Amino acid sequence: MCYFVIPEKFYMKKALFLLMAIAFFGACDDGDIILTSFDFDDESLEFCSGADGYVFFKINATTSESISLQIGTTNNLFLENDTIITVLDGSTHFVNYRRYTSSPTNSYFCSNIPPTNPEVTVDYLGESGIATLFVTTLLNDNDLVDFEDSENEMEEGFGDLDMDGIPNYYDFDDDGDNVPTSVEVGIDPSSPKDTDGDGIFDYLDTDDDGDGVLTRYEDRNMDLDPTNDTTGNSGPDYLNPAVADETIVDEYREHSYNLVSSIALILSNIVLSNGNEEISQESLDMGEKQNVLDTTILVTPEF
Repeated sequence: MCYFVIPEKFYMKKALFLLMAIAFFGACDDGDIILTSFDFDDESLEFCSGADGYVFFKINATTSESISLQIGTTNNLFLENDTIITVLDGSTHFVNYRRYTSSPTNSYFCSNIPPTNPEVTVDYLGESGIATLFVTTLLNDNDLVDFEDSENEMEEGFGDLDMDGIPNYYDFDDDGDNVPTSVEVGIDPSSPKDTDGDGIFDYLDTDDDGDGVLTRYEDRNMDLDPTNDTTGNSGPDYLNPAVADETIVDEYREHSYNLVSSIALILSNIVLSNGNEEISQESLDMGEKQNVLDTTILVTPEF
């Protein structure tokens, strides 16, 4: 059996070469020659996830071909920056190259029940090789404060002002006073509020009104929300220097932040087999996909 991988875009240009190759290799063991484009460069990377893990795939609709990778894990692969290396084993983790009677759609790979159409005419299994998945995450607390590439705890960067284990740049409450940063910044993020005029913006100030009582402690009803504790008609106590009632609350409220993940996938040293036939790919760039995960994370820091 002779197997040729011919890029689709060269079919017409190389017609004469193909005729010569067929004649030259007429002495192959059974004289049967299989042609495939194996051309996925211009196709988009897609994925599905389910009980059996993840399937990453590309479809060439023109040639009715697909290349797919299954990673059999129930772990969420997209929650943090990571380089995930998977060794193919042919059972839990494997690659398939297939040709069909007509082009499959994404639902072919995402269905809980194995589809019967289109029919598979050629099926190669990759039982050895390496799959490398690059995961990039973006975290955002949506507090309208611009990110700073800084370790300074007083800036919206990698510092952690309240030492709650969440860096300022995605900390829902930078100063840990149980008033969200987005509330304390005010309506104009370019000119954040500084209620007591001490030169420290409210969202970085643990005593916003300067009355000597921590903002977190001006929470009479102890519901982890100082904004709804008022005396008279003068607004919240934590912004009223005339009210200095203290209620000890050493507990953080629930935080939230947005997480968006993108991926890139490369297959290396792949050997695809179908009986005695083999296709080898030293490196196959499966491409990139943006926003594979866009979700809100809820977490309550330990005090």
